[in-house]
Amino acid sequence: MKILATLFVPALFVFAACSSTPTLPQGMRIGEEMQAQTTYRFAVVDASPTKFFDKTVLVEAKVKAVCAKAGCWMQVEDEGRTAMVRWESGCGGQYKFPMEAVGKRVLIQGSFYPKQISEADAEHIAEEAGQKITIKRDGYEFNASSVMILDS
Repeated sequence: MKILATLFVPALFVFAACSSTPTLPQGMRIGEEMQAQTTYRFAVVDASPTKFFDKTVLVEAKVKAVCAKAGCWMQVEDEGRTAMVRWESGCGGQYKFPMEAVGKRVLIQGSFYPKQISEADAEHIAEEAGQKITIKRDGYEFNASSVMILDS
């Protein structure tokens, strides 16, 4: 029995040392505190978004556009798939997406939810972008509680 315990205890320490807790990368955080957890690429989430509805997730994507008027939304892209991201607190809240984020990779903490955007809202968003963008009118949006602009 002592031999088994002698082999088991060191093996347990090796296993514990090998299992790692996710850590956050370096970057500029905006919003609430970001929790380290498994990070998903946006293209993976976009392939089956309903699996991620009503869950707090951490998603990585590239910023394609930001509201030039108030910083209240951003559009993200990953492998040709796009989605709108808005703050949980809504437009005019305490957080804004910075224009400097366009073209950079970000981590977004928040939740996905089903959403349809009217044609008028899609046109309004396109005007606020200050550049030509396409807005998906059906599907889902991302409610962000925290965003981290990743260091290059």
